[in-house]
Amino acid sequence: MGKPRMIILIRHAQSEGNKNREIHQTVPDHRVKLTPDGWKQAETAGLKLRSLLRPDDTLHFFTSPYRRTRETTEGILNALTSSNPTPSPFPRHAIKVYEEPRLREQDFGNFQPGSQEMARMWVERAEYVCHRAIKGHFFYRIPNGESAADAYDRVSGFNDTLWRSFESDSFASVCVLVTHGLMARVFLMKWYHFSVEYFEDLRNVDHCEFVVMKRSRENQKYILQNELRTWSELRREREEEAREPESPVPVRKRWVGVKDEECERRRRGGARRQNTREMFADDVDGFEVVKPKDAQQDVVDPPSQEGRDGGGSRSGAPSRCGSDESAEPPQGQGRVRNSMAMALHGDLGGGGWGEGGGRARADALGDQSDVDD
Repeated sequence: MGKPRMIILIRHAQSEGNKNREIHQTVPDHRVKLTPDGWKQAETAGLKLRSLLRPDDTLHFFTSPYRRTRETTEGILNALTSSNPTPSPFPRHAIKVYEEPRLREQDFGNFQPGSQEMARMWVERAEYVCHRAIKGHFFYRIPNGESAADAYDRVSGFNDTLWRSFESDSFASVCVLVTHGLMARVFLMKWYHFSVEYFEDLRNVDHCEFVVMKRSRENQKYILQNELRTWSELRREREEEAREPESPVPVRKRWVGVKDEECERRRRGGARRQNTREMFADDVDGFEVVKPKDAQQDVVDPPSQEGRDGGGSRSGAPSRCGSDESAEPPQGQGRVRNSMAMALHGDLGGGGWGEGGGRARADALGDQSDVDD
């Protein structure tokens, strides 16, 4: 057969150590067994593997010699070769199973210490990570145990052995590796030449999760079928979930000038805004506006009031605007005019609207910016 058409990596099912980590203080790591749920996971994995295979496929299993991986392999084979619900095309005697010590779990020492010591060790590991130029746990060696780099060395030797086995015509069409979470990632790192940084960003695979590598017909290379999960991606997802929805950008209304408002009113047929001269064209609030000179009429000074509009100046502060009795009456006038009316006609305090003339005095009475020049 030569090179298999497919290589499948499977992490072992749930073990008692996954459910209760303190068991490692009294039970050697290689003796930890599966939980009842782990056995169910292994059988489910066997049915999944059966759905991926062709009837004419042959299989070679390579499994870690730890108890939890051997039991996972047994559960997979039970479901794969079972006649329930239909007869299986894969008899048990036709499947070859090899125990491969180089696929064993990373060594944590003969027995793991208590929870406090383990917590101290993980803190030390984190500090070691932060102080490295290439940060990560790949190089951190557990006391009396291994680092991921040590595990990489023995997996590299296994990969070389496996590759040489592909030259045999009797090698199966499907190769299944039942191993551990870290060893599966180390295997992929060696096979696909992952960097140390990318390896440390990879999250662990789930129990009995399949990592599938299919051989390409074009170049005979193995294409990874899974999208591997990373810690950086998980952090981004959590940040997006925690981020509050952005408030909508407030719509700023465009300021419409006086001329635009005037045009809009004219378009709608509304009344046109009057300027100050027109506003006081008639008798309003006791003011009598002086008529043109040809209509000689006497003018009576009104009482003193707060500002021209009865309540404030241009700055918003109240201003006194009383009669201007002290002013000299202009030539040709019989009486002193009302100061507002005089201001409107430019006759207050001097001749016309020239420099220093009535316009300056008129401006002092309030906002006269809308009076036509």
